[in-house]
Amino acid sequence: MPLSKNDLKKFSSLDRKSKRKEHGLFIVEGRKNCEELIKSDIVIEELFVTNDAVEIFPNGNIISEKEAARLSQLKTHSSVIAIARIPKQEIDSKNNQLIMYLDDIKDPGNLGTIIRTLDWFGHTQLFCSENTVDCFNPKVVMASMGSVFRIKVHYLAFEQLCKIYPDHLSYATCLIGENINDVKIPRSAIIVMGNESNGINENIIAKCSHKISISGNGKAESLNVSTACGILINEYQRD
Repeated sequence: MPLSKNDLKKFSSLDRKSKRKEHGLFIVEGRKNCEELIKSDIVIEELFVTNDAVEIFPNGNIISEKEAARLSQLKTHSSVIAIARIPKQEIDSKNNQLIMYLDDIKDPGNLGTIIRTLDWFGHTQLFCSENTVDCFNPKVVMASMGSVFRIKVHYLAFEQLCKIYPDHLSYATCLIGENINDVKIPRSAIIVMGNESNGINENIIAKCSHKISISGNGKAESLNVSTACGILINEYQRD
């Protein structure tokens, strides 16, 4: 079925959060990501391929290189592009896993890597402040390498999260805090990670039970937030 001008315009607008919300759709690019999407429970509205990907994705609708370039959010377009429906994300309030809460994370690459890290360690949920980058941003989807199709990402205020999990102790990650190596984080816990430049909002820090930090011996000013997330989850799971 040919790609109409209206659909081309609609799908190419999905780089914007407002348009993703309006249409209830998001875009997925690349062979690996599309293979992971096909294996997931997410509904695929359209699967487009250029001629060089037809053998790999025989059920895809063939489009021209020009159309693929128009749809793509990358500098060099992929040979396979999917349009998927944004899933409904229900919170598992009975989940006793460690809860990660991201406050005002702006970089799509960081969020995508954090989602991928959580997936690696067997987590199923992630919680974010409402001003954190959208998890269906094309750059987040790309950086997650398919993990965003398995991790349920919820956007809500920290106060609301604490009401859902009233028995969880909360830990704010700060440059100055108790060394994570000396802390025994309980099974039911919330770890808060902050903005790449400014850290965690002071109002959230005030609501946390503890402040923790990752010790280092070098001269770097700080750790990348996605790297810090991986270290913290690994420490938590070792105990």
